[in-house]
Amino acid sequence: MDISRLHHPRRWVVLVLTVMAAATVALLVTSTVSAKTKKAKAGQLVAFLLPENVTPRWEGSDAPVFTAALKKLVPDAQVDVVNALADPAKQQSQAEAELTKGAKVLVIAAVDSKAAAQIVTKANASGAKVIAYDRMIKSCPLDYYVSFDSVVVGKVEAKWMADNTKKGARLVIINGSPADDNAHLVNKGIHKVLNPLFKTKAKVKVAEQWVVGWDPTKAQSAMEQILTKLNNKVDGVVSANDGMAGGIIAALKAQKLAGKVMTTGQDASLEGIQNVIRGYQGVTAFKDFRLQAPAAATIAAAVLNGTTPSNITSHISNGSVSVSSVMLKVVPVSTTNIKLLVTNGWIKSQYGSLKKVCKGMPKKSICK
Repeated sequence: MDISRLHHPRRWVVLVLTVMAAATVALLVTSTVSAKTKKAKAGQLVAFLLPENVTPRWEGSDAPVFTAALKKLVPDAQVDVVNALADPAKQQSQAEAELTKGAKVLVIAAVDSKAAAQIVTKANASGAKVIAYDRMIKSCPLDYYVSFDSVVVGKVEAKWMADNTKKGARLVIINGSPADDNAHLVNKGIHKVLNPLFKTKAKVKVAEQWVVGWDPTKAQSAMEQILTKLNNKVDGVVSANDGMAGGIIAALKAQKLAGKVMTTGQDASLEGIQNVIRGYQGVTAFKDFRLQAPAAATIAAAVLNGTTPSNITSHISNGSVSVSSVMLKVVPVSTTNIKLLVTNGWIKSQYGSLKKVCKGMPKKSICK
C-alpha cells in the first residue's frame, strides 16, 4: 500500500469510519453471545426461599439436601438459597430479585402463607414455576406442593398427650405461627383428638396460645405467663414443634416441673430427641426431611428439563387451584421406638453420631 495516499483527509475519514463500524459489529456480536450465555445460565437457576433461622432444619438440612439432590439430577443447575428471617416483605423482595435474575423455579417455605400468594402470581406472570415447600400457599395459581400431613402431626402430638395424662388433666396448647398455614393444620389435628375429650371433661383445656414465628423464646415467655396465671396447675403442654417445646421446658424447669409436666413436638430435632431421652418431652412427630428435599428437587429438575414430574402422589386444593402434590409420611417417635432414629440413619445423617446426641444425656433409652 502507498502510505502517502492516506494523507488525503477524505481517505482518513473513510478509514476511521471503517474501523469504527468493524468495532461496533464486534461489540454487538460479543454482547449477543454474552446475552445468550447469561440466558442459558439463568435458565438453570432455582431459588430456595427459607422462612426463618430459629428452626434448625431449614439451613441445617433442607437447603443442603435440596441443593445436592438437584445438582445430581441437573449438574449445571444453580441454586440460590435465601432466608427471609421471618419477614414476609423480605421474602417477597427476595423472590422478586430471584425472578429478575432469571430463576425458572422458586421453592418457597412461606413465612406468611397468604402473603406468599403475591409471589406465586408474579412468578406465574414471568413464566417461572413455584413449589410450595412444607407450607401450602393459598388462593393463587400454585404449581406444586411438597409436604407432610400437618393434621397428622397435630393428631400424633395430641394422642400422645391424651394417652399419657390422667383423667381430668389440665392441658395447655401452644400453637405455631398464626401466619403459617401448617400451624393451623397442626392445630386442627390437635383439636380433632382433644375436643371430644374436652367436651366430656376427660381432659380440660386451661390455656391456648399462638406463637409468632414459632419462636422458642416467645413460647417460653408465653408458658411463664400461663404458669403464673394458673398458679402452676398444669398437667401437660401440647407444643406444636420441638423448638417451642424447648422454650416451654425452660419455663417448666424454672418451676421444677420439667419431667412432671410433659410436652410434645415435631421435627426430631437434636433438642427434641434429647428432651425425649431426658423424659421432658413425650413425643416428637418425625418427618424425614431427607425425603422431602429430594422430592422437591425431582419436581424442580423436571421443570428445568421440560418434562412432567414423576413423583406426584395427590392433588390438593389451595382454595384456587388443585395443586399437584407430594405428601410424605409422619411417624410418632417416643421412648418406645426412638431407636428407629438410629437404625434408619437419621441421627448419623443429621447430627453426626449417636455419641454426639448422647453427650451429657442420662444413661437411658438409646444412650445406655
